[in-house]
Amino acid sequence: MKRDKALDKALNNRIKDSLSYGFEFQMMRRILVEAERKKKHSFVLGLSLISMVSAGMIVATICFLMYYVPFSIHLTLPDISISPETQSLFILYCYIALLVLVLLGLDAYYRSLRQKKNEKES
Repeated sequence: MKRDKALDKALNNRIKDSLSYGFEFQMMRRILVEAERKKKHSFVLGLSLISMVSAGMIVATICFLMYYVPFSIHLTLPDISISPETQSLFILYCYIALLVLVLLGLDAYYRSLRQKKNEKES
């Protein structure tokens, strides 16, 4: 109760004549600009911290793999030898794979045509 009276007294006693025209508007604009600046600053700070932590985790993983996990990356392709007995079977498998790829491509093409047609009707 005393606080409300003190607040009312302070608001009633303020001097309105000494403030320039648009002072409150300018002050609110400055406050909003400062709040926006702090918001951008905190966003950039958070983004940089996340980036640094991610980079640190990647470096730690690479160091762990290099020094503590013994493995070697030697990719060798197997030697494929097609005998005359399996040649016809190999050709059949290649034909089936090619047919599947063509059918998948046609399916994607017709789906995109149908989607464009539905978008034009909407």
